[in-house]
Amino acid sequence: MGERPPSPEDADVDETSVRVQLRSRPATLPLAGGVLTRVEGGLSNFAWKLETAGAAWFVRLGRPDAARLGVDRASECALLGAASRAGIAPEVLACEPATGLLVTRFVEGRPWAAEDAQNDENLRRLAERLRLLHALPVASGVAEVSYAEQARRLAQDLPEPTARDEVLRERAIRAFALIEARHRPPAMCHHDLHHLNILDDGRLWLVDWEYGGRGDPLYDVAGFLTLHGLGPAPTATFLGSYGLLAPADLAVLDAARWAFDYVQWLWYRRRFPSDAEAEGGSAWRLAQRLLHCDNPSVDRDQG
Repeated sequence: MGERPPSPEDADVDETSVRVQLRSRPATLPLAGGVLTRVEGGLSNFAWKLETAGAAWFVRLGRPDAARLGVDRASECALLGAASRAGIAPEVLACEPATGLLVTRFVEGRPWAAEDAQNDENLRRLAERLRLLHALPVASGVAEVSYAEQARRLAQDLPEPTARDEVLRERAIRAFALIEARHRPPAMCHHDLHHLNILDDGRLWLVDWEYGGRGDPLYDVAGFLTLHGLGPAPTATFLGSYGLLAPADLAVLDAARWAFDYVQWLWYRRRFPSDAEAEGGSAWRLAQRLLHCDNPSVDRDQG
């Protein structure tokens, strides 16, 4: 859910670590001597492009504290394998829950920029990918991901709650209750459809499945719309192509968009406790949006 540039210390330590991991299993042993080029990774992993024998691979090592941020590596491997077989994610060569090692085919296409998520044709293309994902049978080993439970867990170790925190917590209780009252059957979900996790080589590939799992597909839809600030017209374009939302889903879509932001806000506060309140930072901006959402379904305290 966030990015940071690698430090020189990370690059030195972890390039050695990744070669050790590659040598330790038959499927990846032939890659161990390849050329590694560091690519920007997320907050729960280190990543490289590996080139060898005319082929290119994406290689990732997970950070040790990923579980604290809600990452289930075994579930990720099961989900990614199913998505890969369906042609939604790149081919998987190795996925090791114990070490966080992941090796997939390197997609030479470009990651989307924010403006790509505003284009009507791109919205239709992504909606079709997401419809395919949500229609897949739920694979064995894919863990349940509950946004309400994530919110509870992330809030556990936060500092003494402020009056603002309590207002948001009460709104969250209402939002989650509205969403869960639908009793929607679970689907396999990505849960982090940021534009940087969408690669385009003429076909769209979804990458970075760490936060995915078995869950309510409404959160995938709401998350994408929220992450890219999509207004009524592009939202209608996306939903029209997606085509899987029932009237009960549409009735709580705004609440789901709010709930997605709430979990993001808690995640940033948990991940960056020292600067979570810095004005202009990610957590601060999310708090402003949550407080001023003008959504009667969750902010009755303001009415």
